[in-house]
Amino acid sequence: MNRIQNLLLNIFKGQKLKDYGGIGKGELIYTYKMQLFIIVCKSLEYNEEGIGLNYSRYKEEMTLFKYYINGSNKSLENFYKGIKSNEEDDSVIYRILPLIIANKDIKLIEKEILKNIMQITTNPKSILDGLTSAYVFFEYINRGSVDANLVKDYIIKFSIKDYSDKINYLDKKFILNFERERIELLQKIDNSLMELNGSIYNINETIEKSLNKDKYYNLIESFSNFLLNLRRGTINIENLEKSNSDKKFKIHEGNVFEHYLLGKSKIIKNDKSEFYLKTKYGLFKFRKI
Repeated sequence: MNRIQNLLLNIFKGQKLKDYGGIGKGELIYTYKMQLFIIVCKSLEYNEEGIGLNYSRYKEEMTLFKYYINGSNKSLENFYKGIKSNEEDDSVIYRILPLIIANKDIKLIEKEILKNIMQITTNPKSILDGLTSAYVFFEYINRGSVDANLVKDYIIKFSIKDYSDKINYLDKKFILNFERERIELLQKIDNSLMELNGSIYNINETIEKSLNKDKYYNLIESFSNFLLNLRRGTINIENLEKSNSDKKFKIHEGNVFEHYLLGKSKIIKNDKSEFYLKTKYGLFKFRKI
């Protein structure tokens, strides 16, 4: 098992769900954090520097996501209200993970993840969580281990002012809050890096032995292979603009169709306020808003 697969198994082991209140038992169901990870994977594109996001695709994905999001947080709720949030966003690490894995240059990763984080939140702690995760996972993928001193050194040397041309809210108040959060983060790294963010950086090298090789495991494995091949530059990325698939579909049980974002889909249950759609990515509950 390669490091990318091991990393993903560690991070997503707790995001699998059993069903939707009794509906969909045995199907592939998971939280909004895994859903966002997949959305970003599907929106990746090659650019001159490495791997970035196709924000036209990402916007389409996030527009659809509003209807099937499985859980939420205050930042995402504000995002869908058209409000730029300053709340902490616990989905940050999961959203930026594909960008970290697919790229080999830490400065490019830094640039790409900051752009993505700030699509939804301007919270200094969430930004620093993203930067810390970027360096930790970058080191793990490349070296197989993480040195807390190197992580600390990276956080110390990072300058938010380098991105002043891209951040229109970089005022005195923001910088003060950012520096306060940076000091607190450095103290936590000194105490125990591996306990930060719910111990997400404590990577178990033998986790595969404790997991069932089920649909969820296979999904993680497939995205692991995708990101590894993307990192190597040996895979073509789906072109949304050339897709002839449907954007609209009829909602009735048994309807099978090819959706331009979700691929081959089937409506397996249609209730008054929601319907259940099965795709190659899993079973989603869509709300009729």
